This record gives sequence, structure tokens and C-alpha cells, in this order.
Amino acid sequence: MKIRSIIISALFIMVLLYGAYILWAILAFGGGCNRMAPETHFLPDGYTGKVYIFFNQSEGRAREYDENARVYRIPKSGVLRTKFKSNSGTIDARKDLNFYYQKPDTLLELKQYVFARADSTLNLDSNTVVVFEYGIGRGWRGFGKEGEELRSTTYIVDSLKNINKRDYKLTIERFEDWDH
Repeated sequence: MKIRSIIISALFIMVLLYGAYILWAILAFGGGCNRMAPETHFLPDGYTGKVYIFFNQSEGRAREYDENARVYRIPKSGVLRTKFKSNSGTIDARKDLNFYYQKPDTLLELKQYVFARADSTLNLDSNTVVVFEYGIGRGWRGFGKEGEELRSTTYIVDSLKNINKRDYKLTIERFEDWDH
């Protein structure tokens, strides 16, 4: 009887510890994480190339919201410098990231997004313009801003047929001529 009681107590403790571990994991990696604010990106009609959004820029564009979503109006240069602080945390990309071509009288939604999985491109026409490689970055030096932390979001807007043919590097000229 004593052995049976010890085994039941040990099992009870193991189940209790496992439950505590599961609860900790949910809070640490799910329920307790910061959520990114939803984002709406307006791109110039027909824009293709890499988009760079730099945060905490004193000379940047003012913060703009549409309902609870941050609004980023990307200039023709593809470089937006904004006064927003960086937007980091978890996000439901298919629901909370919205990309539009801004035409004179209407908006055209870019509905296709390509994430890390290679098979997500299999059913797309090679001419379809999609959003690739949305990501958040951070650096300590940026174009002569020695020692200044530079936070950014980048992504590529292009067709599958062009994605491997273009050079998407950012030059200092584009960084400085950002508002065009």
C-alpha cells in the first residue's frame, strides 16, 4: 500500500508540474507576448521594389491612423521615414497587414503574400505582384548616423519572375532623397 501511495503522489506531482510548465509556456510565448498594431501600407500605383520604413525619425512623416491601424504612405522612392516608434511583437499577418496600390480614384489591394515556405509560391502566376520578405530589423549604424540605433521594417513588392533578377540594395542617395 505504501508503494502505491508513493506512486500516486509522484504521478500527481508530475502532472501538476507539467500543467505548470504548459501554463508558463502559454503565458511566455502566446498570451503574454506584445501584439503589433495592425498596419495599412499605401504604395504608389505600380510600385515594385524594396520598401524601407525607418522609425523614430525626427524629420519623418507624422503618425497617421485609420481606425486602430497604423498608416504608412510609401513615397515613390520606396523609403519612408516616420515618427512612429517601431512596431514589434506578434501579428496575424494575413489579417493585420494590409497592402494597397493607391490609384487616383481607387485602391487596389495586394492580396498575395509570400512567407518563408517555398510551396506558397507554387500556385501563383509568375506575373502576379506580391509582397515578399516582410521583416523587422535593427541596426546601430545607418548612413552616417554613427551610434544611433536605426529600427526598420522592410519588404519587397514584385512579381515572382523578377524576384531573383533585381538588386534591392538601399543607397545613401535613396535614404536621403526619401520623400519623393
